[in-house]
Amino acid sequence: MSPFLALDYGQRRIGIAVSDPSDSLARALTTHRTDADGPFFQFLDQLIKKYHIEGLVLGLPLTTAGEEGEQAKRVRTFAQKVTEHTQLPVIFQDERFSSREASNFLRMGRKRGLDKSEVDAVAAEIILQQYLDRRNQDQRSENIE
Repeated sequence: MSPFLALDYGQRRIGIAVSDPSDSLARALTTHRTDADGPFFQFLDQLIKKYHIEGLVLGLPLTTAGEEGEQAKRVRTFAQKVTEHTQLPVIFQDERFSSREASNFLRMGRKRGLDKSEVDAVAAEIILQQYLDRRNQDQRSENIE
């Protein structure tokens, strides 16, 4: 198996997480800030090469009713650009509540405010872990049949 990279897309920041080589565990990696970190696709190329990435998981922000709104449209447009640039498959993962989960996780044991960049990276980790868990569960189910 090859590692996956997850992206939590936002117009100002993109949270990034990577899976371990066994595709079992996700870990927050970093956050790319569009105003400070330079061109995103250069940054993405470096990560793909460094971690030998063969697939990308992109959080798809659905409404609470499970429908796609304006931000989901922006994510789909971004995904098309990522696919064209990297030639790697992009898999969408429902990201409803991932930022809230990340904030809650980071708040435990803290007395100060949260760094939004850290929240974005942990949100990407949550998105990726949900995808890996679902994928691994589906594979186990196929092996039982």
